[in-house]
Amino acid sequence: MEDVLDKNLVSDTSICNLLLRIGKNRLDVAIYSVVHDNSLIYRTFALGQEGEGELRSLENVVYDNPLLLSEFRRTFCLIDTGDAMAVPAEAGGPEEAALIFRAAHPGFEGEILTSPTATRNAILVAGVPTELAGFLRRTFHGISPVCHLSPLSRYFASRPGRGNSNRMICNFRPDAMDAIVLHGTDLLLANTFSYKSPMDAAYYIMAVRNALHLDASADELLLAGSQAVRNEITPLLRRFIGRVMPVIFPPQMFRTGKESLHTPFDLIIAPICE
Repeated sequence: MEDVLDKNLVSDTSICNLLLRIGKNRLDVAIYSVVHDNSLIYRTFALGQEGEGELRSLENVVYDNPLLLSEFRRTFCLIDTGDAMAVPAEAGGPEEAALIFRAAHPGFEGEILTSPTATRNAILVAGVPTELAGFLRRTFHGISPVCHLSPLSRYFASRPGRGNSNRMICNFRPDAMDAIVLHGTDLLLANTFSYKSPMDAAYYIMAVRNALHLDASADELLLAGSQAVRNEITPLLRRFIGRVMPVIFPPQMFRTGKESLHTPFDLIIAPICE
């Protein structure tokens, strides 16, 4: 089968990074050499829906693609569980953040994942089912999963904006949008919105900007991710927002090859944020 990640695709995994993005119904995988150019391999695999053996589906995908079981230089893993939330940095350490998460999700049973934002005022927390966390630790050497919103926040928080203005960054996938809003080195919002059409995404963008009182002319909107979604909503957004711009693809990752352009944006920037 052409799309199978067989071990013969990569001669030496010890000089390669493995990037994993685990969502509710999809696993995205990228593998690239840190030594050789134009080496990136990207695959996406459908997973079972929630309540339909999603963990078993993930296990089957991993075991059916032997290359994933190799020992890599580093393994980066983003987990998109749909329940991520930002909490004040003043909350303290992981234990305090976990208490806040469980108060907001009283029925949750599993492990609490805390992830950095590279901002002064917030960290991210998300819940990971115990079985999933255990599978990842058993299967991937040295894996340290983070919330899928963490690379977006860290990447843009480390890149200064224009003066004292706010920045809103939106990362699009075919059925969901991640939104990050920054004011200098402070995080104002980090959230994921599911949608059925790109116009729904445009509505969420305008609703967030109105709720946070973002300035239509001064506070820029940066768009990343799905080119198709961006192409559809950019002309509409420019009718209401003065500074709507595409995110420039990270030059550090151009050398990995053309496949990097098709890799989810939050996944491709994960190694840069380390």
